Amino acid sequence: MILVYLTLLFAGLLSTLFTYLAVTEKDLLKAAAYSAGQSIAYSILFQVFAATDILLAYIAISVGVYSGLLIFIVSKTERFEV
Repeated sequence: MILVYLTLLFAGLLSTLFTYLAVTEKDLLKAAAYSAGQSIAYSILFQVFAATDILLAYIAISVGVYSGLLIFIVSKTERFEV
C-alpha cells in the first residue's frame, strides 16, 4: 500500500515539475517535450488509479497526437518565443 502512495506522490510531483518547465521554457520545442513528459506522468497516475480505459485513450491522444501536432506547429513558426 505504501508503494501505491509513493508512486502517486512521485508521479504528481513529476507532473507538476514538467508543467512548470513547459510554462517557463522559451524554446517551444522543449516546451512540447515537457508537455509530453507531463502527459506520461499523468498516465502513470491513471494506471495507479486503475482507470485503464481512460489511460488507453489518454496515451493515444495526449502523448501521440497532441505532441505530434505541437511539433508540427512549431516547425511552421519560429522555434523560440520572444
